[in-house]
Amino acid sequence: MRILVIEDDKEIGKLISLYLKRDGFDVMLAENANKGLKVFYEEKPSLIILDLMLPDFSGYKVLSEIRKESDIPVIIVTAKGEEEDKIVGFRKGADDYIVKPFSFKELLERVKAVLRRSGEGEIIRIKNLTVYPKRFMAFLDDRELNLSSLEFKILMALIKKRGRVVSREEILNSVYSLFDEPVIDRVVDVHITNLRKKLKDDPKNPKFIETIRGIGYRMVGNED
Repeated sequence: MRILVIEDDKEIGKLISLYLKRDGFDVMLAENANKGLKVFYEEKPSLIILDLMLPDFSGYKVLSEIRKESDIPVIIVTAKGEEEDKIVGFRKGADDYIVKPFSFKELLERVKAVLRRSGEGEIIRIKNLTVYPKRFMAFLDDRELNLSSLEFKILMALIKKRGRVVSREEILNSVYSLFDEPVIDRVVDVHITNLRKKLKDDPKNPKFIETIRGIGYRMVGNED
């Protein structure tokens, strides 16, 4: 699980990174607002730890930009401890607010609590496939799969009924809202083919998605 730390104090950034990495998190550091937003847009982290007093522009502005794109959990970590500062932070969409100096152990527990509340804690693992339903993210081993929204929804439709046959009609019904006009069964087959390629799944010897001829598809394997 990837966490982005936007903090201009390099020493504090390194210490936060150290504590999070010790607990198994993958941490990315950015020392200013512009770099932080660039990493956010490109890397799609699971949570952001955000300082307010950054050298280029305010952390509040960073938070506002993030909220235009995503509801990703954001924890503000700052020396600004006045009540009004906290109120502004929460109004702009922060999930938690920690005042410096702070305990790194406490920060770690706050990170875990925010992730639990956000639903990020819901993780589905099937063999070497890891799926984060709330974040629309899927990984094969440690590599993120570049799935379209439609492919992800089809994958989730199969996962939710793993071990059972899911008809093409059921799959269409689960993703129908994505279409502006009626679609045909063939669309499902095309997207299943694309999904299999990204999963490196051989249809003749399926590791994940099995074809049930004349009916539909079945997700092979149980959740770990």
